[in-house]
Amino acid sequence: MKSMEQFTVEEFQNRFDELFNRVEDGESFRIVSEHGTAIIVPHKEVVKIFEDLPSDEELIRIHTDHEEGT
Repeated sequence: MKSMEQFTVEEFQNRFDELFNRVEDGESFRIVSEHGTAIIVPHKEVVKIFEDLPSDEELIRIHTDHEEGT
């Protein structure tokens, strides 16, 4: 996996609009806190990951067949 920029939760919240636009343009980021690390990725990357997994079609459908985030 390529190197990703990393932000604290507070940094991500303070720069939310800018960083979210960058995610919509195809970038991914790590978001770190004392509770752990999360990754924010573009929707097309999530769909590709689901499509590459040998998994239940219903699981893929409920996570990708909706109008949210478009």
